[in-house]
Amino acid sequence: MKKEIYISNLAFSNHNFTLLKKIVKNYNLQGIDFAPINLWNNWKNSKKKIFTLKNFLKKNKIKINAVQGIFYKKDFNLFDNKKLTKKKITKHIMMIINLCEKIKCNKIIIGSSKFRKKGDLDLKEADDIFIKFFSKYKNILKKKKIFFCIECIPSKYGEDYLYDFNHLVRLVKKINSSQIKINFDTSIYHFSKFNFDYFKKNQKLIKNIQVTEPNFQMFTKLSKKNTDFVKKLKRYKKFNKISLEIISKRMNKFRLERSISVFKKCYIN
Repeated sequence: MKKEIYISNLAFSNHNFTLLKKIVKNYNLQGIDFAPINLWNNWKNSKKKIFTLKNFLKKNKIKINAVQGIFYKKDFNLFDNKKLTKKKITKHIMMIINLCEKIKCNKIIIGSSKFRKKGDLDLKEADDIFIKFFSKYKNILKKKKIFFCIECIPSKYGEDYLYDFNHLVRLVKKINSSQIKINFDTSIYHFSKFNFDYFKKNQKLIKNIQVTEPNFQMFTKLSKKNTDFVKKLKRYKKFNKISLEIISKRMNKFRLERSISVFKKCYIN
């Protein structure tokens, strides 16, 4: 099965369709993980922006592997009990689902630490709210054939709730939906105790994989932990799609090309 490599558009200049097209074509990538605000700047006039994006992708034959960063620039908190807040969150998520339908993307990555800031809330209470919230999307996701891919984030990045992979696994199992799975980001390899056996044991729950270097730096040299993960991952034919996530203000054409080349050498060869 052919290996597919995608890159998050967080890696390059904001709001630039032309650069997006060049990167995918020039580096022979299959497409991108799409963070809307990195291209749109804000959430206003979303219908018009979705229409423009749909035409651009079709014309340039660019695939979207997953939509990410869906709560960026939104002041939402899952644990806020206000009804108005819940309604706004639901409306926004339905807009994202509509976006995915239009651009033929079946994965939505949910990994915002701000969105699930637990604070002093009791863990059991937080878990109950979390499970109830995501469970209400089971039917619509199944109908639309779209997946929520929930991400575990290291506490080093400000996460105070879902920083433990096993905790996330327990929650996803309790939600018990064919459409609610895990986005596996290798950042948990870098900043917490993690063994590939955990990945292997729970592979049925994993729907999307993103590879990141510590602090989302460029792939000037693939870290030892990422190298180990990628080499082991290649044994599993079902995981033939992988995304690179890089966030660097110092990014330029040479550094981006270098990062993609470094990763390809390990993943493809």
